[in-house]
Amino acid sequence: MWHWRTRPRTIAALLPRHSRHPPSQRPSIASALEPLYNLPPRKHSMAETIRVGIIGAGWPGTAHAKGYQAAGGFKVVAVADLIPSRRKALRDELGIAREYASADELLAGEPLEAVSVCLPTHLHAPVACSALRAGRHVMCEKPPALDAAEARQMHNAAVKAGKVLMYALQRRFGPAEQAARMAIDKGYVGEAYHARAVWTRTRGIPRGTGWFTHKEKSGGGALIDIGVHMLDIAWNLLGQPRPASAFGITHSRFRSLLADDATYDVEDAAFALLRFDGGKSIELAATWAINQPPTQNGTVCRIYGTSGAIEVYTPAGPVLYRDFAADGTCRQNPLKTPRLAGHAALMRHFRDCIHGKATPSAGAAQGVTLMQMIDGIYRSSRSGKSVKL
Repeated sequence: MWHWRTRPRTIAALLPRHSRHPPSQRPSIASALEPLYNLPPRKHSMAETIRVGIIGAGWPGTAHAKGYQAAGGFKVVAVADLIPSRRKALRDELGIAREYASADELLAGEPLEAVSVCLPTHLHAPVACSALRAGRHVMCEKPPALDAAEARQMHNAAVKAGKVLMYALQRRFGPAEQAARMAIDKGYVGEAYHARAVWTRTRGIPRGTGWFTHKEKSGGGALIDIGVHMLDIAWNLLGQPRPASAFGITHSRFRSLLADDATYDVEDAAFALLRFDGGKSIELAATWAINQPPTQNGTVCRIYGTSGAIEVYTPAGPVLYRDFAADGTCRQNPLKTPRLAGHAALMRHFRDCIHGKATPSAGAAQGVTLMQMIDGIYRSSRSGKSVKL
C-alpha cells in the first residue's frame, strides 16, 4: 500500500506491462486497476480546510453538504434558504453552525472560501456571479444556466475573479462512469467515436415546486433537466470534442397529467443527434413522460469505439466488450468501479481545483459548451433543421 505522498502519478504506472506475459497469463483489467481504487485518503490540516456555505437547503443542497463531508477537506459552516424550517432541518441534520435567510446575507456575514449554489435554474447566474465577485469559489447545481449566454456571463465572472467555478454534474463522477472513462483513457475501445445516451421516465414530470415546468425559470423541460446529465456523460466519455451541429426535436404531449392551473410551457421529451469535429457523434433521448412500460425506464449509455465498446449501465455494473470475432462475438470484461463516487468524488475534485492541484473537469468553460449544445437542440427543434454550433 502506498503512502499518499508516494502515489503513482499516472494510471499507466499502476498497470502491468502486458508484453512480459503471454496472453493466457495477462491479468484482467479489473485486477490491473485494483491498486488505483485502494489508495489511502489524504489527511488535511486545519489550514487547508475550506469553509463552505450552502445556498439553497432543498435536496440538492443536502446532497452537496453531505458530499463535502464525505470528501474531506471542507467544513460546511452556514446555510441560506428562504424557508426557515428547511434551513433549520439541514442545520440540525448535519450540525451546521449558522443559517441565513438569503444568499446576500450569507455572503456578507461569513468568511467563506466557497459556496454551493443549489437554487432554481434562473437564479444560478445572478447568485453565482455575486459569489464570484465576492471572492468565493462556486459549485453550482446543474444545468449551468438558462442558456449559453448566461453560462458565458458566469464563465467571465469566474475568470475575472480568478476563482473556480464548477457545475454539479455528479453523474460524470459516478462509479460506472469513472470506470468507463478510465478504460477509454487506456485505449481499451480504440478511438471512441459514437455514444448513445438515454434517460427515460414513463410518468416522471416534476411536481410540487412549479418552476421545473415554467420555462422562464427552468430554461426548458426534460432536455435541460435530465438530458443535460446524459449529454454531459456521453460528451465527456468521447473526450469532450468540439460540437459542430445539432438536429433535435422536442415534444410536449402530456400536459393533461398536471393540474389545470399549473404552468407547463416546456417539453416532456427531447431527441437529438449531435455531430462533433473529427466525425464523432452522440444520439440523445430524454423524457419525463412517454408511453412505454415502466420496466424500460432508466438510463442507457453505450460508447462505441474502433476496437471495442462499453455498456456503462448494466445490473452487474459497467462492461467492456472487446476482441470481436468475425461473427460479432466478443469477450466481456466487467470494469471495477471506484469506492469514491458521486457527490463525494465531485467535491474532492472541487477541493483539488481550489488548491491548484487539478483543472476543473466540469468547469466554467465546459458549462458554456454544454449549454451551447442544449441551446442548439432547442433551436433545431423550433426550426425543423440542423443548426451549426
